[in-house]
Amino acid sequence: MSIDNPPIDSKAAALETLKLFRIIFKSANRHFHEVEKKVGIGGASLWALAEILETDNLTVSALAKAMSVHQSTASNLIEKLEVSGYVIRIRSLEDRRVVHLALTDLGREVLSKAPPPYRGILPDALMCMDPASLSTLNGHLTELIVGMEVEHDSSAFEPLGRT
Repeated sequence: MSIDNPPIDSKAAALETLKLFRIIFKSANRHFHEVEKKVGIGGASLWALAEILETDNLTVSALAKAMSVHQSTASNLIEKLEVSGYVIRIRSLEDRRVVHLALTDLGREVLSKAPPPYRGILPDALMCMDPASLSTLNGHLTELIVGMEVEHDSSAFEPLGRT
C-alpha cells in the first residue's frame, strides 16, 4: 500500500461530506437571516421581487416556474407581497384572464437595499455551475435521497427561505 493512496474510509468520507452539507445549509440560512434582518422580508419573498423586476409581464405561473415552486406557493407569496405593498397585479388588456405582476416603489426600494444574490446563495451557486458538473451533482443527490428511503416529493417545490 502506497502512502500516496491511503485506503478509502467510507465512514470518514461520509462524515466529511456531512460537514459540507452543514456548510451549505448553514450558509444559505445565514444569508436568509441577513436578508430578513436588513430589509424585513424573507429570502423567498426577495427572490420573487427580483424575478418580477427582471421579467416583463411576469405571471404567477411563470413566477412559480422561475422559482421552481408550486403555483399555489407562488400565489400565496404574491398575496403576502401585495398586502404588504411590494407588488401589484395588473390585468392584461388583451386577455382579461391574464394577470401580470409589477413592483411598487416600495418593492423596488426593498430590493435595492437587499444584499445580493437575490435568489439566495444556494440557487445562485447552482445556476452558476457548469451543466456537466450540475448533472453529476444531480445524479449523486438523487442517489442520496433514494438511499435515505424517504419520500419528500412535495418538499422539492417548497422554498428554502421563509416567505
